[in-house]
Amino acid sequence: MADNNSPWGPKGGSGDKGNGNSPWGTGGKGSGGKKPTGSGGPDRSADLDNVIEGFKARVKSGGPRRPGSGGGGGGDMPNFKLGPFGPLGIVLAIGAVLLISTSVYTVDQTERALVLRFGDYVRTEGPGLKFKLPSPIETTYKQETEIIRKDAIGGNDASSLMLTGDENIVDIDFTVLWRISDLANYYFEVENPAQAVEAVAESAMREVIGQNELEGIITTDRLAITTSVRDLMQNVLDEYKTGVRIVEVQLQKADAPDQGNVVDAFRDVVDAAQERETTINEATSVQNDVVPRARGDAAQILQEAAGYRDSVIAEAKGEAERFNLIYQEYRLAPVVTRQRMYLETIEEVYAPAEKIILDSDAGTGIVPYLPLDKIGANRPRGGQ
Repeated sequence: MADNNSPWGPKGGSGDKGNGNSPWGTGGKGSGGKKPTGSGGPDRSADLDNVIEGFKARVKSGGPRRPGSGGGGGGDMPNFKLGPFGPLGIVLAIGAVLLISTSVYTVDQTERALVLRFGDYVRTEGPGLKFKLPSPIETTYKQETEIIRKDAIGGNDASSLMLTGDENIVDIDFTVLWRISDLANYYFEVENPAQAVEAVAESAMREVIGQNELEGIITTDRLAITTSVRDLMQNVLDEYKTGVRIVEVQLQKADAPDQGNVVDAFRDVVDAAQERETTINEATSVQNDVVPRARGDAAQILQEAAGYRDSVIAEAKGEAERFNLIYQEYRLAPVVTRQRMYLETIEEVYAPAEKIILDSDAGTGIVPYLPLDKIGANRPRGGQ
């Protein structure tokens, strides 16, 4: 009797001529002991063993087999090896890259960098390639410190009107040029350093303007005022430790307020001051021309007087020396010397005379026929 309770269907007997209902295919006895060669291909039991063996091989090798490496079921999967450390190695490599990228940084030539360790200030770094502990242990904040910043104060608002020392109102516009000198103080000591610079600049300008008179402010004291404002600002900012260095204060405008005829009156004052300066300059020019010339003339007169003095003294000394020499000769030969002195004196006295005196013995012969009146015409006075 056939067993109809079998999960594979009724068993085939010796007389069963059917194909059977086995899940592995038809039994071997129904066909004379040969396996069927239909569309089912090789034995299904062998295929299952191949799948199991292939799975074990993949587990042992650390990943799927390469395509075409043999085995059933898994031959088409790509080979994806994780290296000697597996997934842990990949995680470590990624962590190392992130660690290096957060530990190395560069600071530009015009910048400075603050380094904070767990939010606490550690140091300030200058330009170049720098290293730090990885984030979030140390963090950096970079800021341009070498550039010049510019704040314009005044304009058309009420902040430009200031009270002078002589109780006048002046309209002031000025510009403050500053830069960061200490980045740590700039970040940590004052909440808003730029706003602090503007407030201190206005306060310092009002204090300096209050110590000067209006005429000097709008005419000749502009440079002194800007210098005083710069120094006062720097002292106040240093007291607050703002880390700011004031480079320059430039006074753009210093005029009387545009109310009524005040501006015209002060312009007249400015014009008068300029005319005064022009007159003073012209007088100085004349002075520089006349005074040196007068000093030169005075020096020339002094030199001529000194020369005349030296000439008279030298002549007197010469006459005295001549007299001494004549005296010495007179002592040696008094008669001859006296006769010579007499003749020289007579010659000197009669040198300019037109008369000619002849000896009585000389009146004869050829002498009366000579032009005696022309003989002394060309003779120099002095009888030499």
